[in-house]
Amino acid sequence: MDLEISDETYTIAEDASGSRFTLSHDGTVIGVADYIDQSTGVDDSDSSAAAGSVRVFTHTEVSPEFGGRGLAAHLVRYALETTAEEGMKFRTTCSYVMSFLEKHPEFEGSRA
Repeated sequence: MDLEISDETYTIAEDASGSRFTLSHDGTVIGVADYIDQSTGVDDSDSSAAAGSVRVFTHTEVSPEFGGRGLAAHLVRYALETTAEEGMKFRTTCSYVMSFLEKHPEFEGSRA
């Protein structure tokens, strides 16, 4: 997905082999949202999800020189929307994603 901000183009994509979503500018990765896909079962006491997979977001980072433009929020929104579209629930140990979710209750139905 391409994103235009202040006449600059950024690209957000999933790198499934790297278990991350990336944010690129001029072909260089400048941000990541890392995740781990975990299998769950009915005995998974830490999950309200049914048996299947849960995506756990572990870390989000955007290069400091690109800070203050809302890029991390765009990256996380894309990652959460893509995860939900894939039919997966998610959790997070990432403080940025936790903060994002507090401000965006529309993702509540996709939380594990």
